[in-house]
Amino acid sequence: MILSLLSMLGGGLLRLMPELFGFLHKKTDNAHELAMLERQFQLEQTRAASQQALVEYQGGVEQALALLDAQKAALQGQMQPLGIWWADALNFLVRPLATYYVLLMYGVAKLAMFVVALQSGIGGWEAILRIYDAEDRAILSGILAFWFVGRVFDKQK
Repeated sequence: MILSLLSMLGGGLLRLMPELFGFLHKKTDNAHELAMLERQFQLEQTRAASQQALVEYQGGVEQALALLDAQKAALQGQMQPLGIWWADALNFLVRPLATYYVLLMYGVAKLAMFVVALQSGIGGWEAILRIYDAEDRAILSGILAFWFVGRVFDKQK
């Protein structure tokens, strides 16, 4: 009797084995499909984000180009002769006079610093080296580059 029960139980279990294997296989397939769908979703999110970044970048470039075009149009309106000799002369001399004024004031300030350094007992060359530093060299090179590079572009026109 026990042998019959064991046989029946064994036969039933053997009959359920393919169904159990099929269930486990289906579970693995479903997990794989879910993982693939999650990867595809991440890929689509990345694509959408990169597309949005590209659109924002292109919008920024277009905005910068529009601003540059507006600035170009505004600058083209400047330096146009009006036909009044003194107004045209004043219009032409504004930037150079402003530059000369700033350079003059800068030179006066540096001269005052030099005199103060001499009065405090610092020697002549040492005083010059102390008051003329890297920032002064940067300012001077910027001014020189502005005028001389501008001259090159003016000659090309």
